Amino acid sequence: MVKRQPLLFVATLFLSTAPLMSSNAQSPDVDWKLYGSSSGDMGNERCFYDAAGVQRRPDNMMRVWVKCLSQSEMDQIDIEHDYGGKILNRAAEKTVAMYVPPLATVTDISFDDATGVIASEQVADITFLEPTARIFYELNCQERMLRELSISIRNHGTGNNVRSWTHAAPETNGDRLLKLLCR
Repeated sequence: MVKRQPLLFVATLFLSTAPLMSSNAQSPDVDWKLYGSSSGDMGNERCFYDAAGVQRRPDNMMRVWVKCLSQSEMDQIDIEHDYGGKILNRAAEKTVAMYVPPLATVTDISFDDATGVIASEQVADITFLEPTARIFYELNCQERMLRELSISIRNHGTGNNVRSWTHAAPETNGDRLLKLLCR
């Protein structure tokens, strides 16, 4: 898990650096939200969907990009110092603003876990870590199904063959993605 800071320290740091943060506004292009984890060739991974890029269609279908990042590579990020402290500053700003990660709306997570999720989302937004996987999903909300339209796995290449529709098993990443986006 990304190194966490006690809430008091995070809030204190936020309040002392708040004037600086306005000049470092987050890019509106992507907004990565944690929705799950997996184990693969690259070890443990944290998977995020791009909330800013969700394409909602009138037929109750949607498309969304996801990326998975290596947990061990994320753990190497010093959220307090790397990237000019932006990761910690933005995580602190969200914590003080009582931001609730979308994952917490479909899974029970503790406050400590929520602060870790917030920090992980900021790592995904700000860093230039190479994803272990990038997947472009199409979701059929009415039927509670999904399929991969494109997938790229680090060190294994890219495939653009549209996969068949599948039902997401309970308590899986696909199930959580459907729950988060098909409300």
